Amino acid sequence: MNLTRVYLETLARCAPDILVQRHIDPSMPRNVVAIGKCAGALLDGVATVHAIDAAFVAVPEGYPLPRTNAEVHVGGHPQMTPASFATGRALLQFVERHDDILFLISGGGSACVEVALAPHAEEAAANANARLVASGLPIAEINHERRKLSAIKGGRLRERVRGRCVTLVYSDVSTGALGDVASGPTITNADIEASRAQLIADNTTLTSTAAQIIGDNAVLLETQIECDVAEAAHILATRAEPGKILVAGGEPTVLIRGDGRGGRCSELAVRFAALMPAANRAEALFASSDGVDGNSGAAGIYLPLARPRVETTPWREALAVSDSYRIAAQVGEPIMIAATGNNLRDLFLVALN
Repeated sequence: MNLTRVYLETLARCAPDILVQRHIDPSMPRNVVAIGKCAGALLDGVATVHAIDAAFVAVPEGYPLPRTNAEVHVGGHPQMTPASFATGRALLQFVERHDDILFLISGGGSACVEVALAPHAEEAAANANARLVASGLPIAEINHERRKLSAIKGGRLRERVRGRCVTLVYSDVSTGALGDVASGPTITNADIEASRAQLIADNTTLTSTAAQIIGDNAVLLETQIECDVAEAAHILATRAEPGKILVAGGEPTVLIRGDGRGGRCSELAVRFAALMPAANRAEALFASSDGVDGNSGAAGIYLPLARPRVETTPWREALAVSDSYRIAAQVGEPIMIAATGNNLRDLFLVALN
């Protein structure tokens, strides 16, 4: 089975504009705020089945904009930029002008829209975010620190809504951790318990969809992979079964050690290739659901059966300076697509022949 086709079909079936429609009912607010990489697609999906009075969109630079009429602001990602803080000020103004609001939250919102919490300056919030992004910490720990400097994260934006507040989440974090998506601007535990916050889709949706496409030959790893990237490569290499296609997902952590070119998926591909030479008859695909793997310029890497031996390349030296893409492109095939409008973490496929 063609692994790249499975990946692309999975993205098509998990498109946010399609999935969000299943969660809309006529009683929901008609003023909409959409935040994150999927903000444009989520708003378009809602507009297909729900009347909208006014809409605000905060989206990272380079990601799809909505077709639906809206007040659109573009912020930075993964770094906070002056545009991120300008977007945050505009967001507060929109919230102040409207009572009942439907929020559509997706990943990437932590950086593209921000309001610094007094007495912290915008520069301090941006610098702290930059350090956290490069730290290799799990996203839950990163968001815990981000909330300390933010006037909108951790449910603080919800406190500014005068009327009814409903939140739908297209999640790029751990299963069940809705408050970690975009650092949870409108979500507290009480919101989840009272069903004011609902899940549209997460990485489990992505992997189960891929397994469904593959059919009987699929072996689904149900637990998300969130460990260090070296351990992730070992898990995938040891869980692969002959004659089957292992389906897994998640978001391994990668410590940025230099200014090279790469991302989670390209480093995972290099480490997997080192563990599973082509002679082992393994092919694999490691790709992001949003179509952007770090600063590599690719969505991910496909490792064919017939590929050069990674041992012949200076791969350890490359990883030491975060230059994984150079090696991954030598031993595999970069997957070059536009930003997808999806954001459900990464998809990993391993076929052992």
